Amino acid sequence: MKYKKINDATVQCIITAEDMVEYGLTLSDIFERNEKGEGFLRDIIERAHDEIGYQINGENIAMQITPLKDKGLVVTFTDESPLAFKDILQHLKDVLQGVSEEFDRQEQSEAQRQKAEEFDENRRMFAFATLHQVMQYTASIPNTLSVRSHLYKEGEVYYLVLEKNRLSYKMFNKISAQAVEFGNLIAVSEERMQYLEEHGECLITDRAVSRLRRIYLA
Repeated sequence: MKYKKINDATVQCIITAEDMVEYGLTLSDIFERNEKGEGFLRDIIERAHDEIGYQINGENIAMQITPLKDKGLVVTFTDESPLAFKDILQHLKDVLQGVSEEFDRQEQSEAQRQKAEEFDENRRMFAFATLHQVMQYTASIPNTLSVRSHLYKEGEVYYLVLEKNRLSYKMFNKISAQAVEFGNLIAVSEERMQYLEEHGECLITDRAVSRLRRIYLA
């Protein structure tokens, strides 16, 4: 595992496929947040103190998780407020670019670099372990907001895709920050969207937020 300190409150950890094997973990363990996955994530935060001197200053930790091409992960965690969400996204974009360039050098391939360059800041994707968690999140969004959104399922994981559309970036960041209380942030690229469309099942093609919110609050 490789740690990078973004600032006093925010840290990124790159976890390789070999690390996952060593811990006996799968991506399902992480995204379903089962006991093994939760223990691993807690261990990452605790080890950050020994590796780079990270100190937890707040009571709550926000965490974003993105799978990598080699079946590893990028985990970003912070005890800053949700207002720091936009900065976390930018750091996530930067680390994906850096990891992609390393893959390119090792594999002499352009595909992963293109993936990082196509990171779409006008779309956000979140992975949820259950449909109930998706509905809980949609219920937290004010019904006065019209959010262009789509719901997919791949395996046992639900993916909610939000589009900025006519929302201000301030509002888009605000509702995105709310989502990390229920699910995990996934960096969006055209390649990832194509993969989800080809291998996943589209449950709601549009207005997923308003439809699920209406069902949950009925």
